[in-house]
Amino acid sequence: MIVSVLMPVYNPNEKELRLAIASILNQTFEDFEFIIINDGSTNNAEDVILSYEDSRIRYVKNDKNLKLIATLNKGLDLAKGKYIARLDADDFCARSRLEKQYEFMEENPSYGLLATATRKIPQKKIIIRPNNPKDFRLHLKYCGNCIVHSSVMIRKSVLDEHNLRYDKNCLHAEDFKLWSDMSNYCDIGCLPEILTYYRMSPDGISQNNSAYQAKMVTLIILDNMIKDFASDKEYLYGILVKYIKNIPVTDEEFRYVNSFLIDVTNYLQEQISPPFNVRVKNHILSILAYFVRA
Repeated sequence: MIVSVLMPVYNPNEKELRLAIASILNQTFEDFEFIIINDGSTNNAEDVILSYEDSRIRYVKNDKNLKLIATLNKGLDLAKGKYIARLDADDFCARSRLEKQYEFMEENPSYGLLATATRKIPQKKIIIRPNNPKDFRLHLKYCGNCIVHSSVMIRKSVLDEHNLRYDKNCLHAEDFKLWSDMSNYCDIGCLPEILTYYRMSPDGISQNNSAYQAKMVTLIILDNMIKDFASDKEYLYGILVKYIKNIPVTDEEFRYVNSFLIDVTNYLQEQISPPFNVRVKNHILSILAYFVRA
């Protein structure tokens, strides 16, 4: 088994689910297992999934609703493939997606994670990402997520060798945390061709939890910065605890965080290629807006 395609399902729209399933079953690359995990759906999801007679489908039904992170980790543990490709039940991909990602990963063994260019629908907006591993690593650690979850192919050995899984403490930012952790051990890249289509729904998880997600992403970024750059880690982690608990920081603490972020920004601007160095500066300095001042 070469590739495991992992798709969690919870009360999906039938038309969108069928499009997602068809986009995998019709891939030009055929050596895969398709792990579909029904996470306690209460609609007709099971009937839809079971209507497909394809031996590559591994249907798994959770006894109860485990939620997304636990279901994803269950899928990672079940996966038999050398590579794991993700797809959400409301997204779909081009027929050549798995083939092109597989070929790249085989030819570039230093890469542990490979995304593809993605088109948001229905807006038809193309998501722009860095184009080299160094920029990807720095962006994922210190700026924010630049990878669409449904577009990734992961080298499973990187996860297993370093005991990496989706972090249950990073709700709504579990994918960003995993990419950030993986960047410490492998190269990360993105195929420039649009091979994945990401559906932006007003009722989607990210849209409904955008404020909490932004705070969690900021927390992950600050944790990475403190680990990698801070000389007074204990003092900064004390301030970070206040951020988590929405406790106001003093003027002195705010100035200290401000100075620290400026130093990190100046360093990263020299390390990251344009135009992403400007994006990093704007994003890092915007972190200050999340701190409540006394």
